[in-house]
Amino acid sequence: MATRRTLRPAVAAMVALGLVATACGADLNLEPSATPGIDATNARVETVTIDGDQIELTSGLATFGSCDAVLNHLRTEGAERVGPWGFEGDQYFFGGDDVDDSGDFDVVEQAADEVALTEFSGGSDTVARAVEGEDFSGTNNQERGVDEPDFVKTDGERIFTITDGRFSITDTNSGDPVPRGSINVGYETREMLVHGNRVFLLGSGYGEEVYFDDVAAIEDVDGDFVSRPTFNGPSVQIVELDISNVDEPAIASELDIEGRYLSARLIDGQINVAIQSDQHDLGFVFPQGRNGEESAEEFNRQLVMETEISDWLPEFTLRADGEESAGQLSECSQVHAPTEFAGFGSLSVVSIDAGEGLTTPNAASVLASGQNVYSSTNAMWISTNQWFDWAAMNDGERREASDRFTTQIHGFSIENAEPEYLTSGSVRGHLLNQFSLSEHEGVLRVASTDGSVWNANPDSESFVTTFAIEETGLRQLGQVGEMGRGEQIFAVRFVGDTAYVVTFRQTDPFYTVDLSDPENPVVLGELKITGFSGQLHPLSESIVLGIGQEATEEGRTTGTKVTLFDVSDLSNPIDVANWTLDDAWSDAQWDHRAFLWWPQEDLAVLPVQNYQEMFYGAIAFRINLEAGTLEEAGRIEHLPDGTDTTGTTECTLIDAASLEQYREGTTALSELAWVAFEIEMYGEGQVQVCGEGQTGATGLFCERADWIDASEIGITDTIEICWSDGPGSDPIMRTVVTGNTLWSLSRTRLQANDLGSLEPGEFVTF
Repeated sequence: MATRRTLRPAVAAMVALGLVATACGADLNLEPSATPGIDATNARVETVTIDGDQIELTSGLATFGSCDAVLNHLRTEGAERVGPWGFEGDQYFFGGDDVDDSGDFDVVEQAADEVALTEFSGGSDTVARAVEGEDFSGTNNQERGVDEPDFVKTDGERIFTITDGRFSITDTNSGDPVPRGSINVGYETREMLVHGNRVFLLGSGYGEEVYFDDVAAIEDVDGDFVSRPTFNGPSVQIVELDISNVDEPAIASELDIEGRYLSARLIDGQINVAIQSDQHDLGFVFPQGRNGEESAEEFNRQLVMETEISDWLPEFTLRADGEESAGQLSECSQVHAPTEFAGFGSLSVVSIDAGEGLTTPNAASVLASGQNVYSSTNAMWISTNQWFDWAAMNDGERREASDRFTTQIHGFSIENAEPEYLTSGSVRGHLLNQFSLSEHEGVLRVASTDGSVWNANPDSESFVTTFAIEETGLRQLGQVGEMGRGEQIFAVRFVGDTAYVVTFRQTDPFYTVDLSDPENPVVLGELKITGFSGQLHPLSESIVLGIGQEATEEGRTTGTKVTLFDVSDLSNPIDVANWTLDDAWSDAQWDHRAFLWWPQEDLAVLPVQNYQEMFYGAIAFRINLEAGTLEEAGRIEHLPDGTDTTGTTECTLIDAASLEQYREGTTALSELAWVAFEIEMYGEGQVQVCGEGQTGATGLFCERADWIDASEIGITDTIEICWSDGPGSDPIMRTVVTGNTLWSLSRTRLQANDLGSLEPGEFVTF
């Protein structure tokens, strides 16, 4: 990351002497209060001049011609909004993530794309071919041809996993698991995308506390205000692994970007990453009391006017080929600002050529925030909830703001190697997740619920709105509402010209919406049943599967529910089959990637956890699409085995008894002694010291004890604490198919199960 800026001593002196003017200090022709808002129906192109720089307002955004124009804009908005406590309560964003563009109904099946694989032995050039959707299952993606990241991937002959900060490769050619290479990638790595022999790891880390050289010691002459510690923000971490040698995966390059990782997609060899970056911590001072508020505000305002472009926009650091380079993420010509102020952060889309690997990033940015990420094959859409100056509102104003709550939507074109801002717009209410968005035949469809996400509204209703995608903005074509009065959307799925919407408060209305005429969307059918679906998966032209919770007539949830909806008659949807399990839940209810549909075997699999039965495995169902029947086919568990010794680790164990004499005191050593004592006393577990490439223990949940200062004890490696919570600490999280094997993955184990009988076979542990 770039070196942090220090406050100019002259500014501190001016504030101490009370000489700072309260004016913004910039001669601008565009006042923030006069900035026009986004108007999706009356978008326009307007040119204004700021300090000699022309700014073109298109699609509800200001496109800047230079970095000076961007900086002037941010300084002006910042000086207008800064207070004695900095940007007080200024960014309150609240957020809650399957569509086949072709209109086919097998959207849960993966496209039969051929993947060329190099044989493992000796780096031979012999090529084998496996076909996704025929020979192996891929990730349960929202869109065909748009691969989503996950912590497990397969190419039909290798299974790649990320568990407890470790990336591992398992050879599955024989049907039995054969462990190959692995590498410690850190706990910040959450998921990955795979392209041939390149793996791209994605995640976020957090910055360390840093002090401004000058501000840390500043206190004005009357003691009115003081400075405080400042912090680096989170950092998006993208790591490229070379897995051409399956026994020795190696880091090829690393890219760090200031910001928070939202999501990513892989399309035709191009990775597109969505990133949310807040402005840097500017080192604002705080007043000591009411008498110091005016002085603190004056100081903070001048601090804003002294900022540089690097204080606002995210920067990157690239480490590749033994060299390190850094710079600003987006060129200023690729930075845009909503004409209605949307906060000081920036929302960026970064494109990476997966075949070429990590290089200097190509990016485009909008000065806004983002939560939900949806991608078609040619555009990435990111929604952000409305910006509010929460601190400036009273209770009545907040209620009013909730009633008129809107969601902004920003689109980026990803058809070319460099992403480009496409268009923007807004829709009434708030969105649930990525499934609330869909692009089909040049029309963007959006499902939303009236009001804000934080304030229940007994008069709320849900809508599906259609937009034409135009350079001048998202132009509303049509809208249909009257769905779920007083309820909120719990699930939505767009399939071709149809939308399926589930709302819930006490019962589960399942709606079918006809979108064949985008200017006149129509609710065709409604079905009310108990409970709700959190995920909807179209399995055929006439069958949609729902995963969620059963509930009483009063709306109290009772356990996991799987429902088959017959939608052959859209005006009269019916539930033809239901399965329930009391006191249970499934990750597939809120994470679509946890669900597996393997049509060759009419097999659906989802992870299920049940405290009462102490079951933390996966349940498989056989589904007859023609008959509309749903039957439980079997259950898969990761049971203890004589070869699976709990606590096995490469790390060095710490003996609690040897530290007993150090339990008294407040040193790092006494803290370590107490932790070791408690782990040994209260349950099966261990404390261990792990060197480079070492982490975890079989059958135990491990985490780094970062609160213990290892250096104070003389330990240069990582201290980990591991414990067992029983079978619930290691539930099955994912299932994938290769050949005739159904593989189940938990945090510590990858297990082979017979695809037909579901009988467990061999396994490897991590």
